[in-house]
Amino acid sequence: MKKIYILLMHTNTIPSKIIKAATKYRYTHVGISLEKECNTIYSFGRRKFNSILNAGFSIELRNGEFFKKFKNTRCKIYEVEITEEQYKKVQKTIEQMAQNMDKYKYDYIGIVPRFLGIPLIFKNRYVCSYFVAYVLEKAKIHKFNKKPYFIKPKDFENIEGFKKIYEGKYSQ
Repeated sequence: MKKIYILLMHTNTIPSKIIKAATKYRYTHVGISLEKECNTIYSFGRRKFNSILNAGFSIELRNGEFFKKFKNTRCKIYEVEITEEQYKKVQKTIEQMAQNMDKYKYDYIGIVPRFLGIPLIFKNRYVCSYFVAYVLEKAKIHKFNKKPYFIKPKDFENIEGFKKIYEGKYSQ
């Protein structure tokens, strides 16, 4: 058996504060990590810490510029036990996206309609929760009760088999 880690986060950036005010969700961002320490997180969000416009598939590093600036980021981490085959599928999906990073963009246009239940979908465009749900479903780890593009960060809480292992500050 292998393990992956799902991180729910609130970064205290202006976009995360707006999302939190609009949704009342405690955590406004979600990512996935292949390591228990969660030093590397894969998600969809800004690619450079000082620009929300340059957003898409992102590799977020605990010791990177973003978390040095937003050191008060709060998180909840879930550990998910999976098979070797599922782990390889997760790895393959993430590697494929990382190798083709420029073609994967943040879905600014579809985020609001989908939040309202309108299925507006664009090829290679994701938001963080859609991306993580897509990876989990593609690897047959978890099937949500709605389409992956409708998944919100709060939908990752209380999933059977997802064990909460930490809650607190991300950067120590």
